[in-house]
Amino acid sequence: MRITALDVRDVRCLAAAALEPSPAVNLIVGPNAAGKTSLLEAVHLLATGRSFAAGRPTRMVRVGGGPLRVVARVQSGRAPARMHRLGLERAASGPASLRVDGRSVERVAEMARLLPVVAVHPESHELVGGGPGGRRRLLDQGLFHVEPSFHRAWQRYRRALSQRNALLRAVGAGRELEAWDPELVAAAERMDALRRDYVCALDAIVRRRVPQLIGPGVELGLEYRRGWGEGSFREALQRARARDREQLTTTVGPHRADLVLRWDGRDSRQRVSRGQQKLLVYLLRLGQAEQLAQAAGEGCILLLDDLAAELDAGHRERVLALATDVGAQLFITALDPATVPLDAQTPVSVFHVEQGQVREVIQ
Repeated sequence: MRITALDVRDVRCLAAAALEPSPAVNLIVGPNAAGKTSLLEAVHLLATGRSFAAGRPTRMVRVGGGPLRVVARVQSGRAPARMHRLGLERAASGPASLRVDGRSVERVAEMARLLPVVAVHPESHELVGGGPGGRRRLLDQGLFHVEPSFHRAWQRYRRALSQRNALLRAVGAGRELEAWDPELVAAAERMDALRRDYVCALDAIVRRRVPQLIGPGVELGLEYRRGWGEGSFREALQRARARDREQLTTTVGPHRADLVLRWDGRDSRQRVSRGQQKLLVYLLRLGQAEQLAQAAGEGCILLLDDLAAELDAGHRERVLALATDVGAQLFITALDPATVPLDAQTPVSVFHVEQGQVREVIQ
């Protein structure tokens, strides 16, 4: 998938921007607080309904402006190539308005399927060093694009979990609680099986790419933890029933799953620096991009915000080599274009952002 045209209005400090991106690499340069990250956020918002930075989407509306508006023309990479027009509009309050090819849609999932986006930004190291929620989202976002049935299983599980937790909070809930267990178990087992297969495939890609990005002699592997102990999920629910009643919530299940990254056999949270955490994030995200290309037959959109942050020149060069190798369309932000070591043969469009204005740099 490629973005062939992008129009952004009233996003953060960006009043208006219209771009015709390169199908390969798009370098967005300019001083701090100029709006470079806002441009990447706009793409992420269109694809997922949320920013990759902190804060609610409604806070992305430009102060004194609005509503924010992001419109993109996207082209499928599979033959025969198809063109789609995606649009999102959001005021400072209320829900977003979504459109695909001129028709209104209710779910962001319809946008996401047409615009697969993978983002790495300065706070991405939290994916490794932070809590399990971010790593679960990484798994689920990746699965969403490579396995269509996963989203249905995820929705089914969330509905059943919500009903069960509501009953746990209700005074005197008894047999009604058990009535939701079969539905919860069926959805959980499907989610678990798909996550296991996904991690297995991702682990193989990551292991193969480790020497290219980190170097030889490093053993890196992924360990999937499903969210309950030994035995079946049905048995785990039964064992946890008393604890669930006491804590008024379901304490086991796929919503407690985690992905552990092991560096030379040890949990990476216990032994790596922030810079190394960032390299692990790049391995995971680029692995996801490669997995998507293999499964769907086309590339994704890669958003690399502040590539130079905590990476030396050698590692920046390796990241870019891997990124171009997976066939993604890249959007990269940088203070100085000299910090982005691109191959001279790679087609590049350069956009300069300053004081909320974007212009293409003629090369």
